[in-house]
Amino acid sequence: ALSVAGALATAGSTTAPADTGRSETVAMSVQATGKIVNIDSPSRLLTIEGEDGKQVEVHADDTVRNFDQVRVGDVVQIHYVNAVTIDIQPAGSAEPGAYIKENQDIAKTGEKPRYGKAEVVTVLAPIEAIDTVNNTITVKGPRGNVVTLDVKKPEHQARLKTLKVGDMLRIAFTEAAAVSINPRK
Repeated sequence: ALSVAGALATAGSTTAPADTGRSETVAMSVQATGKIVNIDSPSRLLTIEGEDGKQVEVHADDTVRNFDQVRVGDVVQIHYVNAVTIDIQPAGSAEPGAYIKENQDIAKTGEKPRYGKAEVVTVLAPIEAIDTVNNTITVKGPRGNVVTLDVKKPEHQARLKTLKVGDMLRIAFTEAAAVSINPRK
């Protein structure tokens, strides 16, 4: 989802407007712990064995500082979150478009290797049409593309009558990942 939103956002600014109303969020969170069983230092490849005995090979790119401190037997913890938040903003409350916000946490020299990154891509699309009979709204995307969306949930269908052409559909895509390496046990 982020790659699509990111493509939409390439011409946008980096400051998304503040939340001014009710929103709904759907999120998926995954946590995993494993032990490093092999290190290919020249290729910066780690083989990690999960608690279930399955192994996976992970590439540690150049943003992973202090790679030389990693040892076989170190425990790796990974936390990954994907979320989508949707709400309606009043007409004129913000400029239509796409906005990107990024945060990073990288280990300092001498610290145990860790890496964390979060990216939020927010798309604000003005409502062009509201169809309460067919339960749809039509919005205009940041590139001028017009899309008609089905409104499936009964509680959202009931809110269609309160919307006005010009109100903004705001969709925020959040992706965050954190990796830390703990000493051998």
